[in-house]
Amino acid sequence: MSPVRRIAAGLTLAAIATLMIATPASAHDQLMSSTPVADEQLAAAPESVSMTFSGDLLVLDESLTGAVVLVVDASGKDWVSGEVTVAGRTVTAPLEADMPTAGYQVRWQVVSEDGHPIAGAIPFTIGDAEPMATESSATDETGASSAASSEQTDQNASTGGILRVLLIGAGGAAFAVFVFVLVRFLRRPRTAAAAPNAGDSAENDL
Repeated sequence: MSPVRRIAAGLTLAAIATLMIATPASAHDQLMSSTPVADEQLAAAPESVSMTFSGDLLVLDESLTGAVVLVVDASGKDWVSGEVTVAGRTVTAPLEADMPTAGYQVRWQVVSEDGHPIAGAIPFTIGDAEPMATESSATDETGASSAASSEQTDQNASTGGILRVLLIGAGGAAFAVFVFVLVRFLRRPRTAAAAPNAGDSAENDL
């Protein structure tokens, strides 16, 4: 194989390896389903809320699950009555009994399987109540926009991670090419320098 083909093959392998590393870095777990579902109107107060994600969530130990779940009403009261549990892909939070007719919002944050925190909000109502009016802030006007902002942050972090991996891969490929060229140069036969010496020796003999 010629040196040019070897260099091209090396660059191709480096590019493939970089893409294989970068692809998993962009993937975070996502919320797949919940009980109640977003904007659901329940006839009676639920005993608990639960969420299922696309991958197993990160759990540090039994006392520190990394999951935070709040179920708040318009006054800001949290109706979660016990420990939030994580079982594989599912997060469950028990609720106080006799929750009144009102609008509520499930606010959650968990740690994705890859160690990245993700968060969101799920609005629902009990009875014929109006949906809960979400407090506005300088950055988020609704709970939905808050979730969208969190998702955008996740995407930006993923993009930055991919760029870093691509830059590292490109630098490694360039260094490999440099080493290859240097080795080829050092091992190059010195026939060009030997030829004139042979000619000079023949002239001296004459």
